Amino acid sequence: MSTDIAARIAPPAYLRRFWAKAYPYRQRGPERIHLLEHHLADVGACLEALLAQPTIRRRLARAGGLHDLDATTIARLCVFAALHDIGKVNAGFQTQVWLPGDVQGGRPIQRTGHTLDIAPVLTGIDSEATEWFFAALGWSELTAWDDRDGETVSDLLVATLSHHGLPLQLEGARQANPAIWRSFGGLEPARCVRRIGGLVRRWFPAALDAGAPPLPSAPAFQHMFLGLCTLADWLGSNEAYFPFLDEPDDGYIGTTRQNARRAVSEIGLDLGQQRRTFRTRGALPDFASLFGMDGAASPNAVQRHAAMATPLGEQLAVVESETGSGKTEAALWRFARMYEAELVDGIYFALPTRAAATQMYERVQRFTGTLFPEGRHAPAVVLAVPGYMRDGDATGRLLQNYEVWWDDHPDDATRGRRWAAEHAKRYLAAQIAVGTVDQAMMAALKVKHAHMRAACLSRNLLVIDEVHASDTYMRGILRALLDAHLEAGGYALLMSATLGSVARRQWLSAGLGAAASDIPLDAAIQSPYPAVSTRSGGGERVTAV
Repeated sequence: MSTDIAARIAPPAYLRRFWAKAYPYRQRGPERIHLLEHHLADVGACLEALLAQPTIRRRLARAGGLHDLDATTIARLCVFAALHDIGKVNAGFQTQVWLPGDVQGGRPIQRTGHTLDIAPVLTGIDSEATEWFFAALGWSELTAWDDRDGETVSDLLVATLSHHGLPLQLEGARQANPAIWRSFGGLEPARCVRRIGGLVRRWFPAALDAGAPPLPSAPAFQHMFLGLCTLADWLGSNEAYFPFLDEPDDGYIGTTRQNARRAVSEIGLDLGQQRRTFRTRGALPDFASLFGMDGAASPNAVQRHAAMATPLGEQLAVVESETGSGKTEAALWRFARMYEAELVDGIYFALPTRAAATQMYERVQRFTGTLFPEGRHAPAVVLAVPGYMRDGDATGRLLQNYEVWWDDHPDDATRGRRWAAEHAKRYLAAQIAVGTVDQAMMAALKVKHAHMRAACLSRNLLVIDEVHASDTYMRGILRALLDAHLEAGGYALLMSATLGSVARRQWLSAGLGAAASDIPLDAAIQSPYPAVSTRSGGGERVTAV
């Protein structure tokens, strides 16, 4: 298209600024739009609100080999999160919503996306756009944030651009399309990138602290950051919390920070008020009260060892005892004590079948009602089985445009609490969830949104029931899941009636970076049963019960 024709093209008045969201989605002449700079602020503020949660922040820090994250590192990560949709600064994306009549004297420019289409810019294939893009973004200042000549910040930028659920592939990037990165119809991509570069620095000024430590470079850190970035984008794209605004607002960052805190709180990721209410109750209910038993009921040996005798700081425990011996109560009691100690935020109870998960759901729901009787601050219990949409006695139904209708007509706060129940990819974001083991396994597979699943799961106690039912393929996936979960500081409890000493040793080596050693036959024969096993000091410790 010639320069003269491009100059005569003009968008409608309300599209003369770069937009990020439109309704109806991908239709020409939308009813409303949300400016790109506002959506970037939304997602940056959501990551900031997520990293204000102690458990989430500690898990990300641990993935990077740190004990915690300082304020400057958090601000820098928020800068990257705010750049997640920078690829929308191209004419091919922006003209998606222009009407044919908005184009005067020629056809509209080729319609494009905003993730794959930025790869030629990042790799230098589109050399002209590459030069102005990094200069406008102030890239040389960002590269000083790591000690690997900019390699770490480059990896984090690629991670945040991968927020649609799959890593952005730079190798074999598509051919350059220079036209979409040039001025078009009054829209100037270079000018917009320069403005965004200035805005993100104003929004998160602590990122500019020159005395801060370099950003973590571990791949595990990048993976978890991508998962949290994706979660922040899902939150920041929720119009119920972030209403569309099509005019610039210099004070918008303050507004969106309030909205982000509200979203994180109502959806159940901010446990501040819940924990304060929990602490005012004093001690945990006794065992009988916790499980609705007769007042004279007391825990058996398996339950006492799993929940009381085994230190809560043990990241991995294996409980072996016969069917019907109370392993479920042992797991839930241990979770209650770990929650009280603020080691975990919630629990994912994984079972081998849909039928088993559905049956267990009722038991966990009763337990949760006893542990958290605080009404509005009590967590929803999600049935993480695709095809079901449950919260207690309420049932949801999927409508058009990804809306969900609940048959008890909840208020806004209660509806937000059910956010994780409304989509299978969000199940692991729930504080309390009971589901099939495959939902957890997908956090360790090369599938879409695996990073978000793993990041959400990291804050919770992972309980895998009937772990002996895993075949060779499942064991490989579960081992990879446990390795990542434990290395990020997470906690897990495995349960079985018929595990065996060899399998037990293999599971207990998870997260240690080494394969399990063989066990002599005589030692295997003498292994106690029932037993609770841990790996204190890096070695296997089997306690007879």
